[in-house]
Amino acid sequence: MSPGPEMNSKRATLAWCLYDFANSAYTTLIITVAFAVYFRQVVVNAPDNRADQLWGLANFLAMLLVALASPVLGAVADYSGMRKRFLILSTLVSVGATLALYRVGPGDVTLAMAAFVLGTAAFEAGYVFYNSFLPEVSTPETVGRVSGWAWGIGYVGGLLCLLAAKPWLDQSLDRAAGIAAYQSSFLLVAAWFLLFSLPAFLWLRESTPQGALRGWRPYASAGFQRVRGTLTHVRSYRETAKFIVASLLFTDGITTVITFAGIYATTTIGFSNREMVMLFLLLNVVALPGSLLAGYLADRVGAKRTLVFTLVLWIGVVVAAASSTGKPMFWAMACGAALGTGGTQAVGRSFMSQISPAARRSEFFGFYVLSGKFASMFGPLLFGSVSHYSGSQRLAVLSILPFFLAGLALMQWINEQRAMEDAAE
Repeated sequence: MSPGPEMNSKRATLAWCLYDFANSAYTTLIITVAFAVYFRQVVVNAPDNRADQLWGLANFLAMLLVALASPVLGAVADYSGMRKRFLILSTLVSVGATLALYRVGPGDVTLAMAAFVLGTAAFEAGYVFYNSFLPEVSTPETVGRVSGWAWGIGYVGGLLCLLAAKPWLDQSLDRAAGIAAYQSSFLLVAAWFLLFSLPAFLWLRESTPQGALRGWRPYASAGFQRVRGTLTHVRSYRETAKFIVASLLFTDGITTVITFAGIYATTTIGFSNREMVMLFLLLNVVALPGSLLAGYLADRVGAKRTLVFTLVLWIGVVVAAASSTGKPMFWAMACGAALGTGGTQAVGRSFMSQISPAARRSEFFGFYVLSGKFASMFGPLLFGSVSHYSGSQRLAVLSILPFFLAGLALMQWINEQRAMEDAAE
């Protein structure tokens, strides 16, 4: 006997949340903890902060690819009903690029940057299609908590994968055995990402296509036309447009923090590799209740108020990070960043799903990802450049403070009720 609609809905919701569990391994170990530190200490291994500039450049290039592709991919997915296929394809590309990182050794700067750019671009592009499934695995009353649960489960995934890799990451990168151990952790990430993505590949249901065309060129043409149409009619969704711009700003700040957190902890604060792993294990534990609490709070008091609160928290985190003089203060600041990361991203995603017109949801999510990734090109590049030319990572941290201040200011101008009413028309 086949399961009924309710059972299918619950299974799809679980599968959707498990995808966050899967891809958080990439965020935690490749972008933040393991490969970021490996890139600086092994691949580049320069006495100055040149590695920061190269790391910022690699992130810039990855986000540039996503920014250029996201609106078109979202529009094509909406028109053709191929969101699930694109989600699978982007995941497989990211997994393959992660496997390539295993071959990166000392001095392999070009290979390291190329594999990282490809893997990260595919990873981020997958969010266009993944996020667009949120309204279909939730209801208007539960969208905030489902998004929060997914972020929370994602942090569990990152935590468990980091815990599994801990014996390798505890080793010193000054020895050949330590280098080989870090390389093995990259293989773990690839396997983890693929394995726990399978439920989403199997159980998420594709929506009915809005059209039927043959060949890629007609779909690409339709995608570009829909993108132009969105730009033309953006005035009809002014409140949504305000939020996209606000998200552009504060997401840039969050992405920069995530990108350089491990490097900053080991270089400026003086954490050993073992201490760094313990730090991020704790942060994943803290981020879980933070994302869940933010999701429930958004359903209760509104997404806008919740986002404003998290942005105020972020401003305090940045100031504290730049002024941290010892490890105890940095531990406390990092816990605040963990709460802010889960809360801001979970609520931002659910809010975007509520204020996007149903017929253009993937397309609008494409612009949502575009805004974040377009901005995210510049934050890491700015941090890396300031760090390299000033020789101070503390000054580089302060350079991202304006992103949160501007995002907070713009959030104050958004009419949440009007945004939802416009999207429902």
